[in-house]
Amino acid sequence: MTLKSGKGFDAKHGAKTQDAEGRLKFHFQSFVSFSMALRLIMALWKARALSPEEKARIVEEESKAKNLQMSDEDSMDKNLHVDDETEGKNIQSEETDLSTGDDDLTMSIAYSSVLSIPTDFFMELFSGNELDRRVMERAGCLNYSCSPWESEKTDVYQRQLYYKIDKWISRYKAEVTSTQQKSRLPDKNGWLIEEVLTFHGVPLGDYFNLHHRYQVEDVSSRTTGCNVQVYFRVQWSKYIKHQKRITKNITSNLQEQLLIMFSALEKEYLSEQ
Repeated sequence: MTLKSGKGFDAKHGAKTQDAEGRLKFHFQSFVSFSMALRLIMALWKARALSPEEKARIVEEESKAKNLQMSDEDSMDKNLHVDDETEGKNIQSEETDLSTGDDDLTMSIAYSSVLSIPTDFFMELFSGNELDRRVMERAGCLNYSCSPWESEKTDVYQRQLYYKIDKWISRYKAEVTSTQQKSRLPDKNGWLIEEVLTFHGVPLGDYFNLHHRYQVEDVSSRTTGCNVQVYFRVQWSKYIKHQKRITKNITSNLQEQLLIMFSALEKEYLSEQ
């Protein structure tokens, strides 16, 4: 991404290069760091019309919020065991480090089950066809639309999604935009789909993104079925007071949506047999 000449110098340290015309060039290549790139773009976009006084006030507020977060984290450490027992009764929160130990990769499992459909049919959920739209709308994703899959790099494909959230999920007239990437699992018997969702029209929606990771693979060559695991993580860009409560609500809604989606997908498969 290339900015106009003279723009974005408050983020110059994150630029890849600067051309002869003085324009900053940013390269966003890693999908894991997509949220960081998105936060940078959103920050630059919002800051374009701020006065110096407003910018100074934002810096001061963020400094206070950071100090408050550090204080709260110290307090939370003392009560961590009690909190884990309480929340464990309500949601699945199995922490899983998926590969390198990077903080962006630490996710919680939202769904894990064997579905009675083949992997190829499960991937129809990410095909952009009529079945994809039908299942997603049953799960509360209205006016669902998606772009075609495009090759991002070798064996990695990317697309964008848009939909409105049904009122049974949220009382706000919320909209969602997301980016999905899909790639083959290393052993080639399944797929990995990674997704970053941004919420619009919901309170505090500017402060977080939702990360999904779908992993689907064949269970056995002798049976029809696939093993599906869905991980998630709420990525906060700023500390807020009710962060834990909002995360809990997001988790509950996500798990309900996944159950509806996969149940509808199994019914679609049976109807075609």
